Amino acid sequence: MQKLGLFLFVISFLPWLAIFLVVPFLPLDLTQKTTLSVVLAVGAEVCFWISVVLLGKEVVTKYRRYLHPRYLWKKLRNFNRR
Repeated sequence: MQKLGLFLFVISFLPWLAIFLVVPFLPLDLTQKTTLSVVLAVGAEVCFWISVVLLGKEVVTKYRRYLHPRYLWKKLRNFNRR
């Protein structure tokens, strides 16, 4: 169950990337893009909250901290200084 939870946690970020990087460039009209964005966002949230239930709050907050942009920026700056 923990592997399924981790899989759903990682998958929950992909629709958000698609919303910002793919959907605006699709040859659809505005209503179709809006509908697709809403469906992707709801799907991402459903996957995320199911993963929270499967993994527990502690594990999810740990992984979210590692995926936070501020943490990643700090790691990149420290990596470049070496």
